[in-house]
Amino acid sequence: MIKMKWITRVALSWIAACGCAENEKFFYDSTSSALNIWLGREAVVSDSITYNFAYQKEFDSITFYVRLTGIPGDVDRAFSLVPTGGDSSRVHYQTREYILRAGEYQASFPIYISKPEGYSEFKEKSGHVVFKVKENPFFKEGAEETSRLYIVFKNNVGKPENWDSATYPYRPLSTYFGTYSDTKYSFIIQVTGKSNFKIYYTLVQNPQLAEDEITTLEATNMKNMCKIALLEYNAAHGDLVDENGEKVVFP
Repeated sequence: MIKMKWITRVALSWIAACGCAENEKFFYDSTSSALNIWLGREAVVSDSITYNFAYQKEFDSITFYVRLTGIPGDVDRAFSLVPTGGDSSRVHYQTREYILRAGEYQASFPIYISKPEGYSEFKEKSGHVVFKVKENPFFKEGAEETSRLYIVFKNNVGKPENWDSATYPYRPLSTYFGTYSDTKYSFIIQVTGKSNFKIYYTLVQNPQLAEDEITTLEATNMKNMCKIALLEYNAAHGDLVDENGEKVVFP
């Protein structure tokens, strides 16, 4: 009988301890969570993005996304970003104290970029800056693959990285504009007013697009604009020839 009472006491103590542990875990999850951060789109994670000062305004922004792991809080919670490596001293950027509102588990925020007059960094060689979440009592870093924002910086007109290949749901620029040359790309920029853009494949009417995105329908319209403008140019000046001695044509 004494032995049975001792076993019962041990069992009850173990259950109570487990209950306390569960309560502590629940309390922890509701007040301190991890934040996953990424670049790209709300539902598309990119390993990195390229920001080219040659195409940008004096003041601009880069959008990043966050998603909470854990239980949404019942109060607003703040977090901030810190650079962890790269060329942060060569980029004029501004972050702030960001707020994940009560009840929210996902949101988007800006990193502001300014381009001073005469800015000449990254003309010869590209650079990069990496940001991460600065841990605080509310938030810790998220999963390894979504714990950093890797931004490549350039400052020259050249072949876009998405000209010959692109990751779904994006399409390569070559699909609509053909073989690349600096002359052709400069002509496209002059005719359309667009540069450093991405072609987003979607069947949705009036989709929500980022500032640097166009639909496949818009890409087709841009190609046709360029073909008409090229015919007019060739009629007035002779064939437009690129830096490789090749006649500029569009598919």
